Amino acid sequence: MRTATFAGLLVFVAVSAAPAASQEGLAASALANSEFSWVRRAAPGFRVYFQAGSYAAQHQDSLLARLPMALQHARTLIRSPAPADPIDLFFVETREAMTRLVGARATGFTHQSARAVFLMTNPTWRAFERHEIMHVVAWHAWGPPAARNDWLQEGLAQAADGRCGEFSNEAVLRGLTRRHGWVTLQDMLVNFRQQPDLRAYLQAAALTRFLLDAYGPTAVETLWRNGGTADSIIGDRSFAAIEQQWREVIASGDQPAPQRLAAIDEVGCGVVAPTR
Repeated sequence: MRTATFAGLLVFVAVSAAPAASQEGLAASALANSEFSWVRRAAPGFRVYFQAGSYAAQHQDSLLARLPMALQHARTLIRSPAPADPIDLFFVETREAMTRLVGARATGFTHQSARAVFLMTNPTWRAFERHEIMHVVAWHAWGPPAARNDWLQEGLAQAADGRCGEFSNEAVLRGLTRRHGWVTLQDMLVNFRQQPDLRAYLQAAALTRFLLDAYGPTAVETLWRNGGTADSIIGDRSFAAIEQQWREVIASGDQPAPQRLAAIDEVGCGVVAPTR
């Protein structure tokens, strides 16, 4: 009942008297792209565009209902205000469509400074709205991150998403580390983009969530703005010591069944679990 009522309200959301910022960057170019026809909707904090005829357009009410909750979740996680202007969010169905819009075969993409988010979803792939919306929220709350801080940008975003397949980030990471081992802290901090994507993203996400829970958003914001090394002091301990403690904490617990873990390892966190 609560979800249905909320979804109904989205259709009739009031328009503020204050003018909204015009589209910028990739949002403006997407709307000007003659290859695409868009179904335009609105939700609190968002201007939303569904690729006409797509899977997302057929499920637009349920997708719309998730967006304000995702925005509130991101804000709560880092205790930030809402972005001053609406987020322009685009739903498409295929990697080919994403490539034509953003130049990369991504399943999610964010142009942070322009407040533009692009999401792929179809019957076999879920949308990563919490992940990509967090990119916008953090950038507008904390500013551009320090150089070579990719691990924290992606770790924070994936921590906001919170899950991989139908499991927690931590459960899938536990299974992957038992299969493949850990990414070293030095490689996380210095060579993040050269690591296996799934393992690196989940390890960064679980570590970032641990830092948020143990030391709070202010400590994470300091890392975001200044960067970090193994010798950085967080609270009264070195980052290296904290990371070692975190590994010991996360090592025990459940993980996905082998067949399901193998599927996620091969395809990624967005793959939809088969129904029985």
